[in-house]
Amino acid sequence: MATLVEIDDSSSSNYDKLKDLCKENIIYFTNNERNGSTAIANAFEQLFENIGNIQPLVFKLCNVYHLYDFDPSMPGNGYRSYVSVVDLFIAHCIKICNQMAANRDSFFFRKTFYTKEIESCNQVMNTLVLCLENLCLLIGWSEPGMLFSGNDTAALELMMKIEPSKLCPFYGRCLAFQFNESLQPALKTIAIMMAAFSEVYYNENGMLARANTAWNCSKYMLNPELRARRIVNVIQYSSIEFYKAFLFLGETELLKSLPNLVSPTVAINRLIAIPSKPFLYLKPNGQLFEIQPPLCHIGPASLNARLIAKTKREGMLAENPGSGILPEPCENLIIHCHGGGFVSQSSSSHESYLRDWAVRLDIPILSIDYSLAPRAPYPRAMEELLFAYIWALSNAAYLGSTAKRVIMAGDSAGGNLSACVALKCIEMGFRVPDSLFLAYFPCAIAWSPTPARFLSLIDPLIPLGFMTNCLKAYACSPDIYQDSLYEYKLKNIAKPKDGTSEDFVENIESSEEALELIQNPNDDSQSVITPVEEVIMAAHERRQSRRFSTMLTETAENISSAITTTFITLTGGTAEEDISDSEDALNEVIEETPLPIDLPKLPEDPFLSPYFANDDIFKQLPPVHIVTVHMDPCLDDCVMFAKRLKELGKKVNMDILKGLPHGFLNLAITCKEAHEGSVLCAQRIADLFKEIEMCEC
Repeated sequence: MATLVEIDDSSSSNYDKLKDLCKENIIYFTNNERNGSTAIANAFEQLFENIGNIQPLVFKLCNVYHLYDFDPSMPGNGYRSYVSVVDLFIAHCIKICNQMAANRDSFFFRKTFYTKEIESCNQVMNTLVLCLENLCLLIGWSEPGMLFSGNDTAALELMMKIEPSKLCPFYGRCLAFQFNESLQPALKTIAIMMAAFSEVYYNENGMLARANTAWNCSKYMLNPELRARRIVNVIQYSSIEFYKAFLFLGETELLKSLPNLVSPTVAINRLIAIPSKPFLYLKPNGQLFEIQPPLCHIGPASLNARLIAKTKREGMLAENPGSGILPEPCENLIIHCHGGGFVSQSSSSHESYLRDWAVRLDIPILSIDYSLAPRAPYPRAMEELLFAYIWALSNAAYLGSTAKRVIMAGDSAGGNLSACVALKCIEMGFRVPDSLFLAYFPCAIAWSPTPARFLSLIDPLIPLGFMTNCLKAYACSPDIYQDSLYEYKLKNIAKPKDGTSEDFVENIESSEEALELIQNPNDDSQSVITPVEEVIMAAHERRQSRRFSTMLTETAENISSAITTTFITLTGGTAEEDISDSEDALNEVIEETPLPIDLPKLPEDPFLSPYFANDDIFKQLPPVHIVTVHMDPCLDDCVMFAKRLKELGKKVNMDILKGLPHGFLNLAITCKEAHEGSVLCAQRIADLFKEIEMCEC
């Protein structure tokens, strides 16, 4: 049964409860003669005023948000999400007030701490008021029922011109309040690591010692305001290379080994190499067609894919084929496209939940390691996935399947690519996947702010700056895309003690060399199965892979070591510390800009943005199941995609999960609710296969 998002329209009782708590605390601290009581009383007076400001805006959205749902039985859209954000924040404030009431008479009452907590709540409330005012404007700029704005430029300005300082509390004391409590420690850890890694990444004067890196993590854990200021500046000004480097920490041997410890054991978990050479494909109409390998942007290149299966089957690629009678090939096959904003991650970083799916479904899964932007922008990834998909159909026996029934599954960017591949198959007359499973994916790569995309202003995983950089890196041609012009603001520059210009140039060269390798993390130092002569990994790619592993050094002993080790690769620096005595500018919020609205125009290409496909092609899509989350900046994309399919009479179902963030599948091993979401995804894929089988009868 689908998991519904329930919005309580009568939540005004919580507003009244918080108002009463504010009044009580105002009276208490006004009559209290202790030092600091005046400040905390003033903070509660402001909070009381903010409640009165935000409540009418919430009620205004409540009157219309039902008009934008996919279906009455599945309520969910960005307007509902922001109402839910406010409701959850009111509950967060009530929790703090109750804690304060229980401790304020104690001799050990931490008045300064609670003053900062309430002041932070006021800052969040002020920003939420601004966001809700903007959403009310969006309603007037959009057609009835449409979540994409009819005035993209003006809507984008509303998002981009919110002052950075107004976002700080969402990355400080109030970090991740909108998500399940069990997820909040993991999200806080990610935020702390981002702040610490940014200090290492942007220190141009040498490498911080490992002990100091651990100290950086601790100071950002103990000082939420410092962490918030640094993160806000990083997401505002950093280039895509910082984002890629940070996400690359998930590819270290330490974190890559986690699935071996906590995920189910599978019989097959091997990389294969799909050769970059033409092959013949028999189309459904009986016509032979020569499939050409992708060539755009980076020329011919071997394409890696990971085969994961619970059961070793007859004909399947395996390191140790074994002896005896093996089970017959499976009639089903899953082609998986990983997420990562088109710029990062791989099949390895998604291995934890893919293993679980493979065991639960007992169906072979082929996860494709497509080339990443900005080195390989659109349409390279889509063309590689199409090439890999047709190759898998033609060589299904090596995957332990007959490919009688095939589902393409993808999350986030991978969901977008899966839908685009299906549309391309329709256009080319190739066999279309029997069904699509799409998780929290963007269907429109465009600068079109939706109510849900406003969530990126307060999202700790895909904030607005990172999201726009990812879209630019993938959708723009190399001559248009460039690194952030504002990244210089993040540099911590001090006068060098020693060294020559030649040393500086050498470090720059090694840094660029390392980044070039990071841009294509699909190279894997594991042995690659080559059961037939065509499936050969080029020798020079293996040497590059080993070289890359060497540059990244040995397996990190802990997370702090991993951060330090990775940064050595990125900078070519040494472990000698060279710290400026001046205050790091990154610890102060840079107020001089909202970023200018100079984003390049993006094409309305259906193979870039599947939502823009014409009706004749769109209505030929196979049955689709979408799983998204209530607090996802891509929620409205999913809703609009599903609504359009429904309007065209296509079979489409949707689950909107509560309390989980975008990318929850990657957090399945850290949180019970995320794991339950992953299990639901596996069940939905199983349901799709059952529906396909029933249609065959």
